[in-house]
Order: sequence, then structure tokens, then C-alpha cells
Amino acid sequence: MYQDLIYLFQRIGIKYFGKYLKPLEKLIKKSNYPIIYEKYVGQLFFYCFLSLSVFSIYFLLLFSVFWGFDFLFSVLSSVIITTTITFLIATIFYIYPFYKYKLQLDSLERNMPLGIAYMNITSKSGVPITRMFKYVAEAKEFGEFSKECERIYKNIYQVGEDVISSMRSIALRTPSKSFKVFLLGFVSTILSGGNISLYLNEETKKELEIYEGKQRKYTSLMGFLADIFIIALLIAPLVIIIVLTTFSLIEPTFMSYEILFLIKLITYAVVPVVGITFILFLNLVKV
Repeated sequence: MYQDLIYLFQRIGIKYFGKYLKPLEKLIKKSNYPIIYEKYVGQLFFYCFLSLSVFSIYFLLLFSVFWGFDFLFSVLSSVIITTTITFLIATIFYIYPFYKYKLQLDSLERNMPLGIAYMNITSKSGVPITRMFKYVAEAKEFGEFSKECERIYKNIYQVGEDVISSMRSIALRTPSKSFKVFLLGFVSTILSGGNISLYLNEETKKELEIYEGKQRKYTSLMGFLADIFIIALLIAPLVIIIVLTTFSLIEPTFMSYEILFLIKLITYAVVPVVGITFILFLNLVKV
């Protein structure tokens, strides 16, 4: 029953809103999102319809029956709230693949230099190309880079593609332009009979130089943020509290607020909020 409903809303969604969902279609197919685009559209419109049905009845009964509001007011309020909730659900469904795509891209490009260096090491040991991708796929510490190599390996041993076709197909779907260029260069090296170890060695040097540059910028940024942390969360609150305490000997209030209240506000509200905000910001800052 559920699958039938998903299929029904899938057809409706693609028929009437397909042209508006083209960016979503391209992204889902490119981001290796583990769901079929058509099924995802069906789920999007099914849950929006379910939201409209359930919440409209719920809020209508809540306002008119339980709270005793005027019927017209209840209907209008129900429509506004239900429409808002449904819009939020649709927005979350729409932007989630973009969010996953961004996570994949960040993980892939962050781990790419070390992943290529690992490939370079395995290549120098005389490991065949297919085995090299297998070993990188098993090294989960390389994040999305390992997953992309795993897809290449699966295309070879499960789908039956050759190494070149597999790398080309993944290059067309990968979210990273850098990884795409790397794979296509790898393919060109194989087709031209070039030295694979030399190619991987050159790519390793190039990527590690980029990685070291990012690390230097990251270290510099962390030093700058550490200075801000010391000033904003240690020195500034301490100085303000000392000044307020000294001022309280002359006047118990400051700008019509009790100084004791201001000190408690800074200690138990301002400093924790600024600290949490700072920590959240640090989690967003990555190499």
C-alpha cells in the first residue's frame, strides 16, 4: 500500500513539477545518494500531502472544538499553520540532498591528498590497479575518497566493467572536480601506456603541496581565533565584572539595571552563549 502511494505521488510530482525539480534530479544522480530520484520525489509529495491532511484536521479541531475559537478564525489559522509546516517539510526534503552533496564534496577533497599518497605507496609495491582501488576502499579513514574508490572497485567486480570504464563513469558522477581531473588523468596515463607510478607520484606531490598550504592557513586561522577566544571569553568579561563591582561601591545600579543582575547575566548567560557559539563556529571551520 505504501509503495503504491509513493508511486502515485511520484507520477503526480514528476508530471506537474518535473521541470522545477531538474536541479534536484541532477544532484541526486551525481551525489551517489542511496535512493532513486523518482522514488525520492514520490516520498516528498506523499509526506507533504500527509502533512496537509493530518495537520489541517488536527489544528482545525484544536482551535474550534478544544479551544472554542470562531470557526472562520479556526479555519484560517489551521490553513496558515498547516501550509507553513508543509512548506518546511518540502524544503527539508528538497535541500537535504544538497546538504549531503556538500558533505561528500568536503570529505572527498579533504581526504584526497592522503588517499592519493596511499595509492602511490601501494602502486610502488607492484599491486595491480584493481587491487589498489580495493585496498583504498578498505581504508575507511579516507572518508568519501575511500567510498569513491569502493564504487570503482564494485563496478569492476560486480557490474563487470573494465578499469578504464569504471573510472570514467565515477569521474562523471563524482562531486569533486579535482577528483574528476585525477581520474581522467589516470585513464589517459593508462591508455597512452604511461608510467602509472610516475603519474601517482606527481599527483601526490601536487596534492600534498595544496594540503600543506591549507594546513598553514588553518593553523594561522586557529591562532587568530584563539586570540579572539582569550579576549572575548576571558579578559573582556573579567574586566567588565571588575569595573561593575568597583562601580557598585558608588552606585548600586548601572543604566537602570542592578549591577548584581548584570554580573549574573554576564556570568551565566553571555559567556556561555558566546562560548557555545564559538565552539559551533570551530566545528564549521575545516581544512
